[in-house]
Amino acid sequence: MSDAACAALAARHAVTYVGPIDPAVDPVAKARSKALRVSGLGGDFVAFSEARLRRIASEVERQARPDAALDIFLGFTSWALSRPPRPYLALSDCVFSDYIGIYHDRRGFRAADLERIEQAEAGWLRAAARALFTSDWAAARAIGRYGLDPARIGVVGIFGDVEPSEHDAFAGGKTFAFISTDFAAKGGPIVIEALRELRARHPEARLVIVGAPPTGGTFAPGVEYAGFLRKDVPAELARFRAVLASLVALVHPTRADISPHVLVEAAQFGCPAIAPRAFAIPELVEHERTGLLIDAPPTVEAVATAMAWMLEHPRDYAQMRAAAWLRARAMHGRSRFEARLLAQVDATLAETKVAA
Repeated sequence: MSDAACAALAARHAVTYVGPIDPAVDPVAKARSKALRVSGLGGDFVAFSEARLRRIASEVERQARPDAALDIFLGFTSWALSRPPRPYLALSDCVFSDYIGIYHDRRGFRAADLERIEQAEAGWLRAAARALFTSDWAAARAIGRYGLDPARIGVVGIFGDVEPSEHDAFAGGKTFAFISTDFAAKGGPIVIEALRELRARHPEARLVIVGAPPTGGTFAPGVEYAGFLRKDVPAELARFRAVLASLVALVHPTRADISPHVLVEAAQFGCPAIAPRAFAIPELVEHERTGLLIDAPPTVEAVATAMAWMLEHPRDYAQMRAAAWLRARAMHGRSRFEARLLAQVDATLAETKVAA
């Protein structure tokens, strides 16, 4: 996403890259925080300590171009103590309060420390010329949580980081896939059990797992582990594309997500998704048109029922594949993301020029 944003901006504007800015986290503070969290007392979120945020702000000020018309920040929280003298715009998936709530247990950290970070980020975003999000879901939550001005909020969406297929090459079969970097958090155990139930009715049903391996290293009947497939390795990218092209559906019963790019990548090959009606997923999967949305938190029964539907309704399923392929190309291609981003940047430049 960051690479695409920089490439799109550089094609139209003179862009200066500032960075990388990533000062080391204090190892003593990190160890102390971990000890406190393990003991149940609550630690600090040391990656965003006051001292580290100030070092980041100082480095931003040192490297930034004073004659720039606009500063653009990729991400939010790291820059929360930066005070650019120019108008600035920022882009991220979500604000810190959502990041903590989705990917961490807030109880593991001191409430005062989380509040310090959230207040700093909220103030920084309120002072921005515009804050951009990848989903309406995250934007609405940020407006409500941080009191942001809706008039200065934009949504640019996401895109799949795989070259889309020119046509739907699905040749039939009963293979599903689970793709993740966190087997448990994304619902891997639920998918394994759902496959077990599905095979009672459809013994030929199979599951391919890509990414994090099943916990415990054991494999249930009908399950194949394809390993981590890296997109920057041509042979592994080709394998990943072949997997996506062969699937009945991508099964993604996640409990920790925002806008899962893999849902778009699968749809670019005509592959519909089974996923919860949660986070920004309903913006990516249209229920009963480009996939099936199930209630959150997902259950084994709900996932197995959705998988069975995909196999037992061939006419509706064929229409779903066609709709998924068309929607992914129409809404979630890289060029569409770049166009939405550039429109937001152009509008911000026009507004700040008038204000000046």
